[in-house]
Amino acid sequence: MGDKHDIETYSKLAIGASFYLEQSFVCIDSALSYEFASILFSKAIEKIDPTKEDRKLFEKMVLPESPVDVLQADFANAQSDETAKKMSDLWQLSQLHAQKNKHKFGLDHKIDSIEILGHLNSFGFFFETLINRHLLFLKQSELIDDFSYSRISVARIMERLIYIFKEELSQNNIQINELTNLFKLRNKTVHFTPDNALALKPRISELIKIWNQCAKVLTKLEEKERFNEEKFSAIVLNYALQVQSKWN
Repeated sequence: MGDKHDIETYSKLAIGASFYLEQSFVCIDSALSYEFASILFSKAIEKIDPTKEDRKLFEKMVLPESPVDVLQADFANAQSDETAKKMSDLWQLSQLHAQKNKHKFGLDHKIDSIEILGHLNSFGFFFETLINRHLLFLKQSELIDDFSYSRISVARIMERLIYIFKEELSQNNIQINELTNLFKLRNKTVHFTPDNALALKPRISELIKIWNQCAKVLTKLEEKERFNEEKFSAIVLNYALQVQSKWN
């Protein structure tokens, strides 16, 4: 019985990887744009003078102490319509400015925007898809047997990676520590518990290290595969440079 996977499988895996990669960097751009907008908005609202109606509403307001009470409280009349309109307009202007302009965040800046979930998930899926494709390549090139393929192809992603690079790792010719960190971060998005929701704030420098190491590992795969296609390692570095040029 012949192998059920032909050139279409490789094509779909490559297209899927491209999709995940593009989405991951759309998300990181959106995350940093949102955080820039928040900075602009915070500065802008400092210039809003409360109206007499705002002051009266504030005097009557009783702020709950517990988080549950805050969630259950009704703040529909917490400010005047005039002030609410000004704040809404300022937020819209802040978003527009952030989308059209650059901002230099420090390398230690922690990304807190919820879009970081999309970046980590999609970038992890991108890398995992190419690892799956490489394992298929090894099987069809008869570099691993069917039994080994059936076992390793369903193993955890880091186990698959260690299997592929067992010789390079033993000779210390490749590093995968940042990729280990990537999948630790991705696990926090998959298991989005209260603790993980607070802890998931990767630094920009942390992501840059992940992108760079990913590109190096992909280069190793590409050297083995020798596929006649645009190199994913180069595409990753190009996306990373775009982010750094705009936000760092």
